[in-house]
Amino acid sequence: MITLYGIEWSRAKYVLFTLTELGLDFQHVRINPFGEEKNAPEYLKLNPMAQVPTLVDGDLVLTEAMAINFYLVRKYGSGKLWAELPEEEAQIYKWSFFAATQLEVSCVELILHRKVFDEKDRNPDIVRSAEKKLMKPLNVLNNHLAGKDFLVAGKFTVADINMTGVLSYALGGEFDFSPYKNVDRYLSAVLSRPACKEAGIV
Repeated sequence: MITLYGIEWSRAKYVLFTLTELGLDFQHVRINPFGEEKNAPEYLKLNPMAQVPTLVDGDLVLTEAMAINFYLVRKYGSGKLWAELPEEEAQIYKWSFFAATQLEVSCVELILHRKVFDEKDRNPDIVRSAEKKLMKPLNVLNNHLAGKDFLVAGKFTVADINMTGVLSYALGGEFDFSPYKNVDRYLSAVLSRPACKEAGIV
């Protein structure tokens, strides 16, 4: 049995989406990244960073959401959510890492400082800076998605799960995607997939 540790609104959302798309059976242990359960000795043995998500599959203990997603798709996907050609595989990695390196920090800052933190701890300067930092990578992504439904190979892949998982933080942080019409359309379509709703992450 696969066991996933994490909660729906954390980075575990990427993995919940993938597990559900693949139709895999799994046990879900809800660990709140802001709660004390992440510091329990039993959990720290699995994830010494006291972060989520963590996946346990037999003897394998794996952390980092996107790495977990790559593993699940490669082991259990039978070609689903992946690409056929090495050039397309490279694009899956590219757009996943683009999401992680160019977008994620600012997207997370938006939801933290608009929704998650107590009012007294929210910083409007961080919000303004995050929105400014998102402009360039979102323009790049918007141009790439012109005339496309998905990021890679004309089909839904794990890159789309990783990308929309990151962008959903900004969405939760009340970011206005309307100036980026292709991104806005793409995000709405992916987050409307039945597996996304079934996983309870939207």
